[in-house]
Parts: sequence; C-alpha cells; structure tokens
Amino acid sequence: MDTNDWVEEQLHELAKTSKQYEDRAFYLALFDLVKEQQKRLAQGQSEVDGRTWNPSKW
Repeated sequence: MDTNDWVEEQLHELAKTSKQYEDRAFYLALFDLVKEQQKRLAQGQSEVDGRTWNPSKW
C-alpha cells in the first residue's frame, strides 16, 4: 500500500465516522483534492517522458 492509498483510506474513514456535516464535507473535499493532485502528477510525468523521448526536440 502506498502513501496515496493510505491517505485515501484515512479520509474515507474520517468522513464515515464524523458526526458533523461540515467535517464530513471537508474530508470528502480533501479526498477529491488528493485525487486531483495524483492525476496532475501523473499527467506531468507523462508530459516530461513524452518531451524527453521526442526525437524532434533532440
């Protein structure tokens, strides 16, 4: 299990056990933020890989 999976699991558990609506909404919004960050990191890595291996840029 990597760090991102652990963070997602913890956020879901916190959202599930929170009694206040505001707290649940915060944890779920934070979960969405983590997912978006993961997506953007993967896109950035793919872009770097693509630019690095593009023979026209050599």
